[in-house]
Amino acid sequence: MKELLTKLLENTFIPIIDMLTKLPDAAGAYLICAKNIDVLPARMKELEYSYVNGLPVIYLGIAGRPTSKVKSIRKWDYRNHFNGKARSSTLRKSLGVLFGFEKEYESETNNLKYKFIYEHEEKLSKWMKDNLIMYFVTIDNPMEFEIYLINTYEPPLNLKDNKSEKNRVFREELSKLRTR
Repeated sequence: MKELLTKLLENTFIPIIDMLTKLPDAAGAYLICAKNIDVLPARMKELEYSYVNGLPVIYLGIAGRPTSKVKSIRKWDYRNHFNGKARSSTLRKSLGVLFGFEKEYESETNNLKYKFIYEHEEKLSKWMKDNLIMYFVTIDNPMEFEIYLINTYEPPLNLKDNKSEKNRVFREELSKLRTR
């Protein structure tokens, strides 16, 4: 695992500088860090963080779950997180509710399926490109590595599989915010 982690930390993607083709069109894992704590939503500024190269780790994910149709960091994860809609990105959902963006529900009976209004989705995409950095590595079956990364970095925006006591209350509050 440590060898994979070393490789992951060697590959940096900075959305406002790098071309999308720098990201692999393959399965893998990624860490998302903020450029600094000051750019984060107010509720995140007082949290405890793990750091990579001096940057706070806020989220991590994988491309290549056995159930996924598209197993590509470039085609699925980058596009969904940095250019997508909250409907298909847990990272966007979390950041959007923390910024207080206005939700647009798909149905009146299901409050889990939503995106933000167009202006807020655009604002979120711009903010993410300006303020986040992605580290990545290709790996055919990233599931086990994902758990290792969650246990190592305890990212506050990862709700699923994050058993850490660090920022536990924040994650509970975030989960409630996302379902209101």
